[in-house]
Amino acid sequence: MRLLLTGPEPFGGESVNPSGEVVRALEADTPPDVELTTMIFAVHFRSVANRVLPALDSGAHDAWLGVGEAGSRPHVSVERIGIDVFVDAALPVSQRDEVPIREDGLDDYFARMPLQELASTMRDARVPTIVSNTAETYCCNESLPTVQHHLAETRGAIPSGFIHLPYLPDQVANKLAGTLLMALATQLLGIRTAIEAMRELVAAVTPELARA
Repeated sequence: MRLLLTGPEPFGGESVNPSGEVVRALEADTPPDVELTTMIFAVHFRSVANRVLPALDSGAHDAWLGVGEAGSRPHVSVERIGIDVFVDAALPVSQRDEVPIREDGLDDYFARMPLQELASTMRDARVPTIVSNTAETYCCNESLPTVQHHLAETRGAIPSGFIHLPYLPDQVANKLAGTLLMALATQLLGIRTAIEAMRELVAAVTPELARA
């Protein structure tokens, strides 16, 4: 399987983003039978359209998986839906306007993966995982509508989706006591397991795309 794995840079004053750490770790130690292309992009509106879509247009990938940070969550979250709304969380609350991600888009876009099966497989690997029905409204949410709209118009239903990750332990040192976290090794195991499941999905749905 030829996989495009993407994640954003640190944002919100953080010096690290768990998704970026996971992307870099998997680039250094890729699951077997996976040809991995990685990308870490800046956190601002249209970054996904400007960076990720050209990579998908190359035709060099059989699947896409985006990862991002949702520090308020205790679980790895496999996202079901991305809504066509962007709110710039970097702005003061009084200046945060809702804008459509795509003027010509649908109200929402669904991931193209067997979500419950994927989450169950990750839990079997002892990674706390849920299926989430909201990717919220910031840059991580932007990924699903942007990519799924583009794939629907160009590539069809290739396996594709988005997974949110909790804070890393180092991120909570200066936060309130009880702030939720998850070890990098656990997060890495979760995404590795997800990629291995996607590899099998690609092989089963379109055997000619499976890469040994």
